[in-house]
Amino acid sequence: MKILDIVNTFKGNFKLKGKDKFETTENYSILFIFMGAILFSLGTGLTIFSPQGIPAIFALLGSLIAFVFTVIWIFSLLVKEFYGD
Repeated sequence: MKILDIVNTFKGNFKLKGKDKFETTENYSILFIFMGAILFSLGTGLTIFSPQGIPAIFALLGSLIAFVFTVIWIFSLLVKEFYGD
């Protein structure tokens, strides 16, 4: 019962849609940065068992996702600063 209360508490507060397209882009890029970091950590942790194969792919893919969406986030902030209202 307590887990359901926690899930219901955060369900209403988790919104990716911002008040404009710049904030929405920022929210999605931050989400994907966290997902990339989690995937990278998972891949790095799994390399304890096997340093090749799926764990290495997870680590490389996670770092790529985090890097690409960090660049998108920075670009979004710059565009918002110069062209946003």
